[in-house]
Parts: sequence; structure tokens; C-alpha cells
Amino acid sequence: MNPLSGQIIVFLPGLDGTGISFEPLGKLLPSDVIAEVIQYPADKLLSFEETVCCARYQIKTNREAIVIAESFSGPVAAALVGSGLLKAKCLIFSATFARSPRPLLLKLLACLPLEMLITLPLPRFLLKNIIAGGERNADVFMGMVQRIRAIVPAKTLVHRLKVVDESDVRGLLAKIKIPCLYIQAASDRTVPAWCLNDFTAALAELQVVRIPGPHFILQAQPRQCVEAIENFLTFVP
Repeated sequence: MNPLSGQIIVFLPGLDGTGISFEPLGKLLPSDVIAEVIQYPADKLLSFEETVCCARYQIKTNREAIVIAESFSGPVAAALVGSGLLKAKCLIFSATFARSPRPLLLKLLACLPLEMLITLPLPRFLLKNIIAGGERNADVFMGMVQRIRAIVPAKTLVHRLKVVDESDVRGLLAKIKIPCLYIQAASDRTVPAWCLNDFTAALAELQVVRIPGPHFILQAQPRQCVEAIENFLTFVP
């Protein structure tokens, strides 16, 4: 029997906050999986604490769920579970961090007209080589980027980058006592490999799976990610 069958999955999205990024993974899940895809409001500039509360408010299940937290939402998931706001069956971190992954770069970016730059057309070479991880995924990512841009204002994305720079949940990670998996993207140019160290230091029984691909690993390699999650769940009580 597929270990994902009949499970409840709470998905916490990346920087865009739309939940669109869950679609490639969601298509590969068993039909009886119940998915709760959390969304962050595009028209509100939430603090980190407000983002945590926003996520908790949307989680309706009264059963312990599998929580999948991607990138921006890694600290949110750590805060939810580490503080006791959410009781989960297990926690899956994907290409994420417990504190600012690139503090110097983010401070430099804050000095630039980011809102204007974000609205510019995305060069295909940048999409192919850095975001999508190859030509094969470029068209899929372009479609997702266009949908996200139509929903999320540039000022919201810029604000969330500031939230990322100010986040630090290392103390809460140590309070997490449920099984955890970290999916690391082997070619991640957004979240450096050292970010994993904060998780291994705090979570004694953390399982780590390294999958070839870019930062958006759940979208670029959804089948390998699902297989990694299935293998992980065989060890979860």
C-alpha cells in the first residue's frame, strides 16, 4: 500500500504564497490524499508572526497531517510545530532555511529598485539555467511565473524578502519532536547548502535526501520528491 494513501497533507508555499507551486507534486499523489494548500494574501504585507497566524488559521483538519514546507515557509512550519500551534504527523522541509540564507545579498538587494526589477520580463536564459534547471522545465516554469505575476504584486514579494532576512527560528527547531525530512536541491543557487546545517544541528533524527535539480526542486523533480516522501513515510509511526 502506498504510504501516502489516505493521508492529509498541508502544503505551505514558497515566496509567492499562492500555492501554485504545489501543482506538479499534487498531480502525482494518490487520489485519496486530502490536500490543504495554504495561501498568503497577495494584498497584505504580513510580518513573520502574522504569516504564521495566517497559515494556522487556514489549517482546518483536526487530524495530524503531513506538513510540507517549501522555501519561504520553512521557518513558518518550524514556528507552527515548534511552538505547539500545530500538531503534525511529520514535517517535510524542501529547499529551505531556519535563518536568512543570504544576509549580505538581501541587504544589497534592499538598496535596489526591486519592485521595478521584478516586473521586468524574465530572461529565458535566467529561467532555464537558474530557476528551472534546464530547458526541459523552462516552459512549465514560465507558465507558473506568469500566473504568479498576475496575482502577486511586486511590493508583496519585496516585503517577503525582508521577512526572510529577518527570520531566525533555530530555537524553535530544537523543540520539534516529530519525524522530519529535508529535501535538498543539489543545484540550489538560492538557498546555500550550509542552511541544512541548522536543521541537522537541531533535529537529531532528521532524514536528508539530496535530489539533482534547482531551488524549485518540488516543481523540477516532482516524481523524485514524491518517491523520497514515500520512502520517508515508511519509517514514520
